[in-house]
Amino acid sequence: MKIYIDLFFLFNVIMDATIVTSTGIILKRQTSLMRLFLSSLIGGFSSILLFTSLNKIIIEIISIIIISIIAFHYRNLRYTIKNIFYIYILSTLLGGIIYLFNIKVTSSILLTYFLIIIISIEVMILYIKEMKKIKNNYNNYYQVDIYFKDKEKLSLTGFVDTGNNLYDPYQKRPIILVSNKYQKDGDCLLVPYYTASGEGLLKCMRPDFIYIEKIGYRKNLLIGFSDSPMFIDGIDVILHKDLM
Repeated sequence: MKIYIDLFFLFNVIMDATIVTSTGIILKRQTSLMRLFLSSLIGGFSSILLFTSLNKIIIEIISIIIISIIAFHYRNLRYTIKNIFYIYILSTLLGGIIYLFNIKVTSSILLTYFLIIIISIEVMILYIKEMKKIKNNYNNYYQVDIYFKDKEKLSLTGFVDTGNNLYDPYQKRPIILVSNKYQKDGDCLLVPYYTASGEGLLKCMRPDFIYIEKIGYRKNLLIGFSDSPMFIDGIDVILHKDLM
């Protein structure tokens, strides 16, 4: 198989520019066009070295470290390792896409490179969108410790839902929704609720106190047992929007 070094070099420069740009967006790293260009050139030159007798793994490791430092500076070890990690992950992702095109897709190598670049950029855009969505969701996850009068403790994962507007109509206490599987026997209140989907009575208990991320507690609230938390991945508690 013929390899056109000039096209191969340019192709890798574009791929590395895509990887560095995507890493910067995901990690909110600042870089300049000059640094982006220089780091991409390093990636292009390192790809040419893969055709030499030098150790390919060492070339890859050294090139990723240099690309990271040139593109995003060196601030501290943790900062740099995180940059390197994401550059490596995105490189692996794009490497998988390129591998799919090992079979000859078109009669023109130039057209094949062009298709890979377009598809790779599209994949990066989708990946960045999903990463942002995941980060936004998990920013609303909290460790919740609920204590009852009998000293029993529930350590659960909570989610802040802006749609939870439930209040005790008698004393205006906010209601936290906890999965039904943690329902306890004891003194309970039946609290009427009204939502867009209907109305009914919610079984509630008053906790002794509650910690959220081990930094605060509040007594003036109710725990309502419901199926609602089950509809959110890995969540057992839906926190009230005003509680935070």
